[in-house]
Amino acid sequence: MTVDRTPRPALRWLRAHRGPTRPGLPVGSVQQRQAGLPEPLRGFHRRLLGGFLTHAGPPQPEMVAAIAAELDLDLHQALRALAAADLVHTDRASGQISVAYPFSGRPGPHRVQLDGGIQVQAMCALDALGIPQMTSHDAQISSTDPASGQPITVAFGGGDWRFEPAATVVLVATAAGGVCGTVADCCCPHVNFHAGPQHARAYLQAHPGMAGEVLSQAEAVQVAWRNFGGLLEPQRRQAMDGDDTNR
Repeated sequence: MTVDRTPRPALRWLRAHRGPTRPGLPVGSVQQRQAGLPEPLRGFHRRLLGGFLTHAGPPQPEMVAAIAAELDLDLHQALRALAAADLVHTDRASGQISVAYPFSGRPGPHRVQLDGGIQVQAMCALDALGIPQMTSHDAQISSTDPASGQPITVAFGGGDWRFEPAATVVLVATAAGGVCGTVADCCCPHVNFHAGPQHARAYLQAHPGMAGEVLSQAEAVQVAWRNFGGLLEPQRRQAMDGDDTNR
């Protein structure tokens, strides 16, 4: 499957699953929130994301501190700014990065094996689809349908996407209930691959009060692109941020 990335009106509210669908959730996509940072915080954020793309795994606290020092940033203030923008979060006890959308610093249900041997963890299904597009790498995604337990694989290579099972969809949902602080808490656990639309609907029915939308494969890939496609490439990101005609 080759995806047409031309924005469609039906995807305006889904152009990124980081939208203000719940009180307290951050406004805008990850790309938009990164664009709202001043330099050198934007560079700091990009460097932290790049740190996941090594065989060493998530960037360790010593590496994070070294990057901040190199950019003449106060480490704690910089991390607080990224957390306030809901871009990066660290574990209070260890100081390890636990969240850096689209990457997870902890093992989870969405694994992405990049061409070249690097394996990373994604925060959710859309984040997993965003990683190959953000890095311009062929990849294989391994996940599981949370409703049926069925394994799901997504292969990206040569610009084409192949989903197995062929009927796979992505459910984009937010948890039921009150005010939510971060996307990692309220959205990511409920943004998953499902083996078919019926499985996604069963998941929603099993969680009363949850708001959600089932995306086709092409829609999910497009939303992931608009959320993550230019995070590591400032010029491309700025061009996308400047195109508001179909948002």
